[in-house]
Amino acid sequence: MKRHIVFLCCYLVELTSSFSASSAAKLSPPPSHTKDIIQLHPDTANDVLYNLLSTKDDSTIILQGLVTKRRAIGKSLVFLDIIPMNIPDKSYDKGKKTNKNTRYDEIETITPVQAILKRDCWNKLDDNTDNTNTSSTYNIYHKIIQPGVHVQLLGEAGPSRNAQEAILFLHAGSITLVNDNPQHVRNILRYAAAYNTKEESETLDIDEVVNALPWITKEELIRLIGRDDSTTNHSSFYVMALDILNRSPRNYLYNPSKLMGSTNSQKVKLLPPSPPEYIKVPSSIVNDDNVVNESQEVTTISIVLQQQNQIGSDDDQYTQFTITGWVQNRRRYQGAISILELVDEFSSLAASSNDEGDDDIQGSKLKDLWKDRIYAVLHPDALNSNDNTDTTTSGIDLSERYGNILCSGARVLLQGYMSTSPSTKGAPTFWVTSCTLLRSSWRLNTVRYVLDLLHEGKLDVEEASSALELQYSQGENVSMGTTSATERQWLAAELTQSLQGDNSRIGKITNEMKNSLKTFAYARESYPTEQISNKPEIAVSTGPRTNLEGSRWERAKRPQLQLMMEQIANVLRSHPEYGQRVLKVVDIGGGRGLLSNFLAETFGNSVVDVKVIDISKSATNNGQMRARRQGITNIKFEARDATTLPFDDVDIVVALHACGVLSDVALGHATCQGAGFVICPCCFKSNPHLKVSIPTEEPSATKLVTAEEFLGVDPSEYEHLKHLAGKS
Repeated sequence: MKRHIVFLCCYLVELTSSFSASSAAKLSPPPSHTKDIIQLHPDTANDVLYNLLSTKDDSTIILQGLVTKRRAIGKSLVFLDIIPMNIPDKSYDKGKKTNKNTRYDEIETITPVQAILKRDCWNKLDDNTDNTNTSSTYNIYHKIIQPGVHVQLLGEAGPSRNAQEAILFLHAGSITLVNDNPQHVRNILRYAAAYNTKEESETLDIDEVVNALPWITKEELIRLIGRDDSTTNHSSFYVMALDILNRSPRNYLYNPSKLMGSTNSQKVKLLPPSPPEYIKVPSSIVNDDNVVNESQEVTTISIVLQQQNQIGSDDDQYTQFTITGWVQNRRRYQGAISILELVDEFSSLAASSNDEGDDDIQGSKLKDLWKDRIYAVLHPDALNSNDNTDTTTSGIDLSERYGNILCSGARVLLQGYMSTSPSTKGAPTFWVTSCTLLRSSWRLNTVRYVLDLLHEGKLDVEEASSALELQYSQGENVSMGTTSATERQWLAAELTQSLQGDNSRIGKITNEMKNSLKTFAYARESYPTEQISNKPEIAVSTGPRTNLEGSRWERAKRPQLQLMMEQIANVLRSHPEYGQRVLKVVDIGGGRGLLSNFLAETFGNSVVDVKVIDISKSATNNGQMRARRQGITNIKFEARDATTLPFDDVDIVVALHACGVLSDVALGHATCQGAGFVICPCCFKSNPHLKVSIPTEEPSATKLVTAEEFLGVDPSEYEHLKHLAGKS
């Protein structure tokens, strides 16, 4: 019997006006709904929201507006900034040009409403509403509610981490106008065509899509997407999206990158203006010498609050303290000003949400956990350099530097002045004059930024090494300026894992999720994972690519390809017929063939013959042309569904970033062929519609089953496990 080598590689390095008729009907509460309905308006939205929270009013809230910011944490939690505003007038003059700069400037003058899109809140319009089958619709809106889209939403007021503020917990919604990103419109069309499934709960309502695309009729849309024809070529959705967007008036739709900022300078420019109370540092603090008192006793937040109460209230009195605490939340503003909410014990939603099913208890617990805090202000006019070797560092440099480093989950030592009078925000204000990072947040981008500062000599070696839990010699090596951007990216990926703890997971961990871990304990014991910490040695050829130091290719894509290639090389060389004949390799979901082109080129015609399978015809065409330009002849590309493939004696199955069930599809083909495999899974809940091939009793015959049937697991238990994985 032929021997096969099997290897699985998991790369897990990396949280106002009336409605239109059609959308109003879609968003109407169920008949049993008895709560009051309140609509938010631009000038009073946040005040109304907070008043509802304060009075424990659970009225249903209607919000119509433009999504300007989005921050996703895992697959089950998304924070949104929404500007309450009317949808742009659809009775436009097609020949009229809109001034895009004026439109974006107007948005900056409106205070956004903070909203949260959370899986276990979605579709909970009423206590009597059936919420057992809401995951699929959540999955759709989780993907299509993006910056630049206009939305109509229903929800209720919930607690925010910030005092005197509330957040809108979303229960239902619809897209009323798309943005100008063709990929976004492509996704809209895919869901309208029931690309994943013909079940109504997993598609977008055709009337909603027509409403969001005012340049196309319902009849034309149905014909284009082939709603009733499952044989439609879905790979052309991108072309359809481009055609539809070309019908839009110039500058009518909003550009998501202009709203979010595509560069650091743009992101800084898009920061909101600082609240009035933080714009100017008190004169008594500015005129002080701001000398760092290293002998001053370090105290905690709770003790500082007690001492403030004992001193009494005096608007002109400021007392100097040296304090240590955890950053519970951070807000950045224009002018290099950052506000840190400092607490004695950092707590994520995961750590504070242990009770099941009682939202009132949850909200009360969150408020109690975040009640004892201070607002620490990083202001250029108050900060001074405490580094005697670098007297040129300005207050702006320090404020921007630590404003980037000190995000949620970081621990910090601060010296500064605290007012004896309470803040209007419900917590005292602490003006920071000196700052030291004690422990970095576990977040990858933050860890990478700390390493970059160390590399550039902008952060003390001892401070950075201690904060990252690095050996001093390692930190010193980075500070010498000899590490490449790719090396620092790999080091950051390792450190972000070591810095994680109980509070590094955001989101509610339910009892069902915990039970799923127990259910699948046998799998962890039978198939233990092995962490690969060594840096890849195989060099990746770049062909015509121009690689800039610190580019995404250098930081992320190249290391991934190197790591995958080393594992594939091990499997290939372990094959009993390696070197004796050409081995056949199939790349499932290989796209443009970044991995396969590299594989085919590295091993050559005499060793491997590679075939790339991907559903996107444009991607496979791109890959085939790239291979021709590079003179690679032992590779072929085919645009087709990977579910059923006419394999013939395949030796190795590979897949890089095989989303969700696509990983199982690749595993199924390897099983049917008795082949080795190297698979990097991702996006655990993606592609649930795909079926997996398994062998039958008849020779060379296969049949299709669900992923759960393929794995031999209970579907409900497996669903809970995937929810849990999405929170990591």
